[in-house]
Amino acid sequence: MSAEADQQSGRFGAESAADLHKLRPMEAVAALYAADDAGVAAALVASLGKAIFEEPVPKPTNALRTALAGVTYRVVKQTTTREGTTYRNRLLEQSGHPYAQALLASSRPETQALVEGGDPMNAPYMMIAPEIRRNIALWDNLFFNSVQSQDVQLRFIWETRTTHELAKMRLAKGHPVHLKALAGGTGLSMILAYDRLVREGSDPAMVTCRITDRDTANTAKTNRLLAKLAALRGWKIGARGQPGISAHTEDIFAGAVAGEAYDVVTVVGILEYLQGHTCETTERRQGLPETPDAKTALHLAEKLKQMTAGDASVIVNSYKPHPSIRILEMFGKRYDYRTRGDVDAVLAAGGFRAVRTVGSAHIYDVMVYGRIPPAAR
Repeated sequence: MSAEADQQSGRFGAESAADLHKLRPMEAVAALYAADDAGVAAALVASLGKAIFEEPVPKPTNALRTALAGVTYRVVKQTTTREGTTYRNRLLEQSGHPYAQALLASSRPETQALVEGGDPMNAPYMMIAPEIRRNIALWDNLFFNSVQSQDVQLRFIWETRTTHELAKMRLAKGHPVHLKALAGGTGLSMILAYDRLVREGSDPAMVTCRITDRDTANTAKTNRLLAKLAALRGWKIGARGQPGISAHTEDIFAGAVAGEAYDVVTVVGILEYLQGHTCETTERRQGLPETPDAKTALHLAEKLKQMTAGDASVIVNSYKPHPSIRILEMFGKRYDYRTRGDVDAVLAAGGFRAVRTVGSAHIYDVMVYGRIPPAAR
């Protein structure tokens, strides 16, 4: 980071950090990806980074809150009705909470990003920042301290720490590192990992980060945040394939980009939307018809093989059929569930094998996979 960027960042520091205490989770997401509020965005990134990299990893939700998830599900089920493509629930409607509004309209195209990188999905991440957590209201607590939301936070912490760790291992050997967040939503995990590497003194010319997502709205948000951070911290926004950090719109099943050979690829929050080698699906649980998809998890494994270097690492998650997910299914969401063994089978089809499990919670395990050497296949 340049001296000029340091000075400019410091100028915003105290006031912006104080502003964080005024924000609730959804407001924090809005400030993070807004065209303005550069100081607040930088302070929030700093707070999230400190919590993720310097504080102990939280434990999964306790047994009492897990049991309460079942009670919550029964209450919501009894009080919810459906009218066409919209759900009605008086309790949620009266809350006026943006997350509740997204749940009730979850079958509409404009809100399908609920658990796919949109603002409601990013809100649980904001709870990792202590300033935001101290400012939550009742409905924030109910939504963002739920079993699934706390699991999402753990998954995010494990993903971010592991991305940073794997990148730093390559840099320590004097090798450049090429990172990719595949279908990464708004790319916050990769941004935090890159920020940590640069703040620790890693040479930015040795680091190439590419954040991709099929949703142009998510990519636009990522680019707004990157532009703010670049202005304050002196980051380089890299062109395709060049050192620096960048965000691009890309379908995960699009043709391979010439010359792609990534060292670390994050594939988090994706497999649960793809068929193939599952232990359970929403359709089977609910007795619904299950239409085969043109592209499956096995196709994704093949794409990963095409875009990775021979000694690459892939970070991926399982998605276990925990009872707390039934609320989201009740509002029209459909999932493909996998244990670690199921993920092993999927990635083996692309020539990958399990290296280690980073962490395990009620719904998610986060694992690292490596390419299988040709001689071992």
